[in-house]
Amino acid sequence: MERSEKGTLKGDLLLVARIEQGDADAWESFVNEYTGWALYRAQRWCREHCPNRRAGAACALMTVARRMEGIGGPHPGGDECGDGMDSYIWILEQLRKKIRRYAGKNNCRLSTYIWTVLNSRELYVDWLRWKYGRVF
Repeated sequence: MERSEKGTLKGDLLLVARIEQGDADAWESFVNEYTGWALYRAQRWCREHCPNRRAGAACALMTVARRMEGIGGPHPGGDECGDGMDSYIWILEQLRKKIRRYAGKNNCRLSTYIWTVLNSRELYVDWLRWKYGRVF
């Protein structure tokens, strides 16, 4: 992608097209851009539903978030719950599927579209179905 297109509607559409074509560099760029938002969403959902929270296990997502910020390593207690990481990966997979529908309508930027998807009730209900295997 040309430098002038990055950060524009045209650049967003090109990035999505490249991801659809299987361009690994485009997907890596997307993940780098939106991983913080996906981590945030996974943390929020997992905090509400974590089966290991009361047992004192730390969330592995917190370790990842700390590393992204350049702060330390794993939780000092040692025990970490990996459910959050599974949710984070699930969210990224869902975003990959859902960006196919992104068309930049009404000059909507990709970031706005991603934020809307991440905060949608539809995604949350899909996550509950994935996690618990039942209809909500």
